[in-house]
Amino acid sequence: MRIGFIIMTRRIPVRHTLFIWMATALALTACAGSPAPAPAVTPSPASVLPGPVAELAQLPETTDVTYLEYAPPRPDNVTDAAPSGLHPAKMDEAAPAEVDATEMDAEIEEAKTITPTRVITSARVPILMYHYLSVPPAGSDKYRLDLSVSPANFEAQLKWLKENNYTTIRLDDLYDNLAKGTPIPKKSVILTFDDGYRDFYENAYPLLKKYGFAATVFVISDYINSGNAGYLTWPMVTEMSKAGISIESHSRTHLDLRGRSYDKLVWEILGPIEAIEAYTGKRPRFFCYPMGYHDETEIRVLKSVGTLAAVTTAYGKTHTLDTAMLWSRVRIHGTTTLQGFASLVGD
Repeated sequence: MRIGFIIMTRRIPVRHTLFIWMATALALTACAGSPAPAPAVTPSPASVLPGPVAELAQLPETTDVTYLEYAPPRPDNVTDAAPSGLHPAKMDEAAPAEVDATEMDAEIEEAKTITPTRVITSARVPILMYHYLSVPPAGSDKYRLDLSVSPANFEAQLKWLKENNYTTIRLDDLYDNLAKGTPIPKKSVILTFDDGYRDFYENAYPLLKKYGFAATVFVISDYINSGNAGYLTWPMVTEMSKAGISIESHSRTHLDLRGRSYDKLVWEILGPIEAIEAYTGKRPRFFCYPMGYHDETEIRVLKSVGTLAAVTTAYGKTHTLDTAMLWSRVRIHGTTTLQGFASLVGD
């Protein structure tokens, strides 16, 4: 029975799988008089596919191996294992917004069949990668120091962008430029912030509003659910989304998702998308790979739930539609000077 059920679920859209699991569990309970066992989510050797997809070419001098091994501090009450009976993320801080699922599905299908109105082979747009927007506390390790941009330095960078006539666009704008030929400003830049730290709301968000700039925050949904003071809350996410900040997914628990089972990938990828959609009314269409790692199975699952593009930690400024699931970025370090910032953003 269990084997037949797994085969059946793989023939339907991924986004409905969770609900079929729940319905099946209830049916088994009613028939057997005892709780149905939870679906297994532990990867097996058979579920591990060959090596990861090759990343976009990157400049040798910018390769950052130590960053790829970094993971943000994990709240104590966040676990890797899926709870018994797969279900969407808990939503215990605010009433979810009403979302028209039929309309969202139609938009996803339309995006898959876009015909460009003019040929755009590539776009040179720096996608800047930030993490902490605060002064690191005393005794911080090398990772915290390197990943922390002070509010003063960040404002200096925003001021430089404004004075040099740069326009902040969104990942949607870059994708539409490549897929539809939609024009974007010549001097465009995209600001992205990984992990969903609280200091984004406290320090970066006010400065972005001050300068009228757009930005994208990649959040880890279970870190928000944990209530940890170091991360955003759902009310903060809702407020910023209404103000124009793009909220996208960085997975459920920030695990290396290579070689994971199908069930585990659904748990880590679909749950956060539905949670963000419920709170913001906007379905995430972009993904940030935890620690920059990815493989073919993960990419297939991302595409199956309507993901248009995903960003890596590889260095680069030029993007194409064919490599939309492997877009490169430009990392901003805590030690990046204003002169260095200008060099990274410019051609």
